[in-house]
Amino acid sequence: MKKLLLSLTVLSAVAVTAQVGVNTDQPSGTFDAAYINPQEAPAGTKWANPATPQGLHLPNVSTEQRSQFEDVREGMMIYNTDKQCLEVYLGVRSGAHQWECIPNVGNKSSQGVSVSPAGFSGKFMRGEKLSGASVSFTITNNGFSPISELDFSDAVGVEHEGIIIEVDGSANSNVSLKGHESKTLTYTLSGMPREDQLTAIFSKFGLSAEQQLTVGKGNANLQNQEQYIVSFAHDGKTIQGNIDNASNQISLKIPYTNGKGSYEAVNIEETTTPGQGGDSKKITLRIPAGNFAVQGELTATLEVEGNGSYQVKQMAPEQSYVIATYDIDINGSRSKVIIKGIGGIPDRKFNERTNGELRHQFVYAPVTVTGANGYNKTWLNLNLGAAYADINNPNFNPNVNKTGEAIHSDENLYGSLYQWQRANDGHEFRNQLTAPKRAPNWKDAGSSAGKFIAGGHNWVANGGDALGSDLELWRAGRGGVNNPCPSGYHVPTIEEWQEFHQAVTGSRSGVKTNQMWTQDKLPNLAAAAYRFFYLGQLGGTKDSSGFYWSSSSSYGRSAHRMSFKSNLSGVRSSSARANGFSVRCIKD
Repeated sequence: MKKLLLSLTVLSAVAVTAQVGVNTDQPSGTFDAAYINPQEAPAGTKWANPATPQGLHLPNVSTEQRSQFEDVREGMMIYNTDKQCLEVYLGVRSGAHQWECIPNVGNKSSQGVSVSPAGFSGKFMRGEKLSGASVSFTITNNGFSPISELDFSDAVGVEHEGIIIEVDGSANSNVSLKGHESKTLTYTLSGMPREDQLTAIFSKFGLSAEQQLTVGKGNANLQNQEQYIVSFAHDGKTIQGNIDNASNQISLKIPYTNGKGSYEAVNIEETTTPGQGGDSKKITLRIPAGNFAVQGELTATLEVEGNGSYQVKQMAPEQSYVIATYDIDINGSRSKVIIKGIGGIPDRKFNERTNGELRHQFVYAPVTVTGANGYNKTWLNLNLGAAYADINNPNFNPNVNKTGEAIHSDENLYGSLYQWQRANDGHEFRNQLTAPKRAPNWKDAGSSAGKFIAGGHNWVANGGDALGSDLELWRAGRGGVNNPCPSGYHVPTIEEWQEFHQAVTGSRSGVKTNQMWTQDKLPNLAAAAYRFFYLGQLGGTKDSSGFYWSSSSSYGRSAHRMSFKSNLSGVRSSSARANGFSVRCIKD
């Protein structure tokens, strides 16, 4: 090596930037290795010999050695001595650590097609014949041209020390993919596994991927969960909350991390606390047998004895009680599932008059949202101002739980449209009149109070000059004087929206997919359109686009939002602060 040059620039007492140059004193990136010209190398050194190899040599690691790595960062690269390829770590996909070979640039099949793990299914226990067991991989055509009649029937093999596991892939003998289409290929497994690691390897046409499963009693880090059922009584109005085995059956997700191995079915019976009219039932929590991925979710279902129904005690808003608590123990991995009855979460201005009327008599329900990477947050189940939350609306139903594409045409889910950081003074109602005069400051709309302020990017005079606390009026625990969310909740920061977006799509950045459009994690998240700042008219088309404010400012006249359509979604995009967008609240 000719020389190693380091270029360091001290920015402050705690921040340092560095570029590393190998064989160059002018690195053009964070790390830059240059070729040594033998004709310029010192005479008599090996670098003067053009036969001396030059290049980057990565650690040579077997698949077994690599499987023992912990806390691997995405982007790490090795040379896999078993696969004889450069491998890069892509993180956890479908609950499994994903290492992929860098595609063979000379292989046309591998240029436009990719493969990724899609998980194991069935029960894998030591000394028991596999029944209903399978492993799946997802094939994606990344190009525009279709691919026809590819035979992937023999693409998968299983390594399990000392044991033969048969693989049947006959269903995948003729696979065709349209441009940008994905298909999940499933391979049936048979045999009698031992208590050890089992590895399924996909290898065909230059494509490769693998996923591993630990056979035997499994364990994981389970998270506690709470589930709420609204049962409401206020001023002569009632909503009876129920738990049954039909339309009101409870199914919830229990997220986990660091999972491995298999587990038996879980069945826990508890007697409920007396409900409405003293009603009491035995309710069993059931989790089917399965296998832990590296990270994922267990699905638990509540079953009422004798196909009966439990009536939750009717309560005023803010009141609650514990219906039942389930202590889960899976091979020593423990968590609690708590089922609660609640009178609902009242709007921040539930008992306050707006223009002489009680216009904010909305009641919401808390909902626990889980997802990738152990995501586990409590949100409100409806947009602020949704008709389903309005106790004076004939469609009042605070327990509504809708997901998927169909929700976007349900106008009872849409709710109000807020100007950024503005208090809920009535301006947010969809058909509210407009006013041209900007507010004198962020906390007082002046003569435009209760009206949608149109005509400029900011609804506040000199709003572009705002600094410090004036940009934290929707934040939790930081002043938040304009916070429109119920007590204990706040408008999400853009970072909180990014975390949710990642829980749904796997990415903190925008994606060109329909995942947010069809998501089933946060209920009732409808495409409710928006109100345009210039004239105050509705922008976009209802049921075609959703725009949700964050509490985070961008630059002088803009703030960050989360948005989605049927074919894409984005986070951290900016919009004029005077636009009217939907608001969904998250727990402090």
